[in-house]
Amino acid sequence: MMRGRVITMVLAGTVLAGCAAAPASPPPAPTTTTAPAVATTTTTAPGPLLPGYQGFDSTYELDGTLVAILGAEIPVYARPGDTEPKVVMPATTILGTTTVLATTGPPVDGWIEVMLPMRPNGSTGWVPVDEVALYVVHHRIEVDLSDRELIYYVRDKEVLRTTVAIGNDRSPTPTGTFFVTDNVRVSRSSGPWGPAALGLSARSDTITEFNGGDGIIGIHGTNRPDTIGKAASLGCIRVPNDIALRLNELVPLGTIVEIRA
Repeated sequence: MMRGRVITMVLAGTVLAGCAAAPASPPPAPTTTTAPAVATTTTTAPGPLLPGYQGFDSTYELDGTLVAILGAEIPVYARPGDTEPKVVMPATTILGTTTVLATTGPPVDGWIEVMLPMRPNGSTGWVPVDEVALYVVHHRIEVDLSDRELIYYVRDKEVLRTTVAIGNDRSPTPTGTFFVTDNVRVSRSSGPWGPAALGLSARSDTITEFNGGDGIIGIHGTNRPDTIGKAASLGCIRVPNDIALRLNELVPLGTIVEIRA
């Protein structure tokens, strides 16, 4: 259900904010180019899907993160019971992935609070729980900007650890709690994403538009391995290409990503 198809997309340049090397001057005006063909993938099963929300309540201790899959475009509300939506979420992301939204906890009175991949960072909203499908993710990623290190856990067990490149002083990597919105393989691995990338719900605090994208932050490989361990990107988190491929194999959509200073 969560596996995508190979798609060739015409995007306005590179949609992830931190893929290019740090410029000596402000980012150039948006230009339109052809982005690499990508295949959206989640090789780790996202399920099992939960049959319903019976048994969940505000006291339920969830072992993992509850993630909502959108089967269609749906409105998201600022509060349960509102009649006018805060935002309408599309059925797919800019990279063609089925939209998923990590939640902040179990359903409450038929509604569930979801994290939103939009500005400002940390935005949330509410959707009727019967309008989404739910599954549980037991994975998480932690990024320590001070140590320039990424650690990937499954059920609190460390699976891998790596040194990373982070945003530079002018375009720092944002901190906070985010989630994985996309998991893609890139057909031209010599490009700035390297062979694979994770799109995040995070948005750059300094770049509101980057070559047509909304300053989206990602975790991805690189064609500049010499920058690993440095503050060198426009906000994205660069990892060695072998790690990018490993994350592509392991990380399900909806995985929580904690980025701390």
